[in-house]
Amino acid sequence: MAVLECVKPGAKLGQIILAVDLTVAGAVDRVLAKIQDLGYNPEIRHVNYPSGVHVLAILKDEQHSEAVDDDYLLDEWLQVRSEINPDAVHLWRGK
Repeated sequence: MAVLECVKPGAKLGQIILAVDLTVAGAVDRVLAKIQDLGYNPEIRHVNYPSGVHVLAILKDEQHSEAVDDDYLLDEWLQVRSEINPDAVHLWRGK
């Protein structure tokens, strides 16, 4: 899938990030409650994009020294997308 090819600024080599962009997700209270219902304890980060500052809920931020399968975290990404505005859910890999 195309999302696995995305290299996000700030995602370092071996880093994998599963995040929800709260700026575009919709009702933040509802989205955060749903994230917690899914079993995540998100870390809130602010990211400065050329279009402005976005607030992200980081669900997972992992650093791997060895290669991981291309489908690693894909099931979780799909599950979160099924519950929250899919345009707001990101799976970034630093390559």
